[in-house]
Amino acid sequence: MNKDKLQILAGENHPTSESKIESNNMPVLRGYSRRDVLRTAAFSAVGLALSGRAFAGTGSDSGISGGGKPGPLQSAGVLAFGSDNTLFVGDITGAAVHAFMLSDSDFTPQTGVELGNFHNFEGRDLVKGIDQKLAALFGTTYDQIVVNDMVVHQRSQQVFISVERGRSTNAIPAIVKVNHGKLELLNLDSIQHSQVTIPNEPDDKAMLEFEPQRTFAITDVKYYKGEIFVTGISNQRFASTLYRIPYPFNKQMATCTVEIWHPVHGEFETRAPIIRHLVKEANGEAHLYAVYGCTPLVRFPLASLKDGAHVRGDVIGELGYGSNPLDMLTFTSPFDQKEYLLVTIDVRSASQIAVADLASAPTEPTGVPIDFGPGGLGRTQRNLPIKAEHIAVLNPKWAVVIQRHPKTSYRLDLSTIMIPYFFERKDGMSEMNWPGGPDPFQYRPHVQELDHI
Repeated sequence: MNKDKLQILAGENHPTSESKIESNNMPVLRGYSRRDVLRTAAFSAVGLALSGRAFAGTGSDSGISGGGKPGPLQSAGVLAFGSDNTLFVGDITGAAVHAFMLSDSDFTPQTGVELGNFHNFEGRDLVKGIDQKLAALFGTTYDQIVVNDMVVHQRSQQVFISVERGRSTNAIPAIVKVNHGKLELLNLDSIQHSQVTIPNEPDDKAMLEFEPQRTFAITDVKYYKGEIFVTGISNQRFASTLYRIPYPFNKQMATCTVEIWHPVHGEFETRAPIIRHLVKEANGEAHLYAVYGCTPLVRFPLASLKDGAHVRGDVIGELGYGSNPLDMLTFTSPFDQKEYLLVTIDVRSASQIAVADLASAPTEPTGVPIDFGPGGLGRTQRNLPIKAEHIAVLNPKWAVVIQRHPKTSYRLDLSTIMIPYFFERKDGMSEMNWPGGPDPFQYRPHVQELDHI
């Protein structure tokens, strides 16, 4: 079986097994013979395809490599697409951001995929039990699968996922794409590649109070007008760092440190990093908008983010204490045609804020007593019922989410959800669900209507 077309069909049963990755990067599977491995999962081939350590080339002293086979993908973290089919992958273990220049043959247009009934707030499961199917693909158990990020290629509407097999330093990274409900391994060794080193990563033994500092070395990567913006922490005194890196990669890199006044903590902070960010323009001026842990919303003028600068961002909203952002994106409502910022959050409802309010929002005061908020734009945010681990916009009417099924929480699904309400009607209980019950939103006339890509 061709390793870049290894597929798991929805509903298929595949044996799984515990495994250990040895220092030579070949799997030693406990409880299965080599014959079992070759027959059930072709795992040795998959292991080589997945493991960046099987590839030659580690980059030059300048931190740049490219032009031939890809350098090693030692871990697979945050994902972003550029404007020319380039897939950017954050690699904390390798202290790098990789750029894979995908060709048209690496995409499969998802024409005909059923997305759901938009008028009735009914999405569809694109892949049920995606963690279990990924485990089968990689020859392990679902508890050894880590899904780190998800991104959608807009032209083909194909979903790409960064995955790691294992939860230790020997975890094997991979990029998986979804093709009409099937999972396919993206064969990275056949794709033109370049990479840039992210300098001054924390030592692998440096600890925060509860976890390694390196966990936050690369927190997000976004592409904007010929540059990638990379956030995270470094081993420097002012640890919270932002990199502006031209793409295609060359020897240029603007490095600046960033700080904020954190209203909930009542202090200036220079070490806690930006967790999620994006760049938007308003009135001819571009800003980088960021969300931190404990969810202050912060604005940085793009023009201020210069090499060597130490920049204090303007806090324009406090979205709620005791929580962390998961994803940050914008969408246009198909009803009022206005653009909105969406921030999904780990322990409570997602936040929706009008993009038109971001540039003009007043800065929250500094040097004031601790305020648990919400504050600023957080006072007018709209709460949305999103509990997804990952979310991305698929098209103007639909988003895709990776989420625990609300009625069977053991199962991780890849599903569609309608924009702008991000609500799945069949998961709730209401009077409208009864035969002959009230229909205030005119669901029933649209019962037979289905949307497809």
